[in-house]
Amino acid sequence: MNPIRFSKILIVDDSEAFRLKVKRLLVEGQVGYYHYEAKDGAEAISLYKTVRPHVVIMDIMMPNVNGIQAIKEIIKIDPKAKIIVCSTRDNKEIIDAAIKSGGAKDFLIKPFNTGDVVMAISKQLVENRDYSRSSTSAKQIQKLKTS
Repeated sequence: MNPIRFSKILIVDDSEAFRLKVKRLLVEGQVGYYHYEAKDGAEAISLYKTVRPHVVIMDIMMPNVNGIQAIKEIIKIDPKAKIIVCSTRDNKEIIDAAIKSGGAKDFLIKPFNTGDVVMAISKQLVENRDYSRSSTSAKQIQKLKTS
């Protein structure tokens, strides 16, 4: 079975328009069979407990429970959770914090396209693959974690 095509993806963002855009990109890229949506971190934590998605795409800046708080709570529930944070280029320090201390595995800079989303999710779901040409390679993630 194709782990990318038949995965469960949780999309977390306070903007309904953005959640729908990500869902459209996932459908275009044939990524995920089940797409769940949460409008803030609190809803994401609750949904994570219920549906146990394979990958979470999480905005950082949200009302109520923000993305970093939600990531930390989800990691307490499941230390192996595969969380990809997404934010604007202006939030580099916050993205760094989400990866260094929050437990996020990767990041996407808004706006992103279908290829970006497919690559980020593929890196989380398919092991032993060479993604060295990816815009967010393992070296970049490791550098963020150790700097």
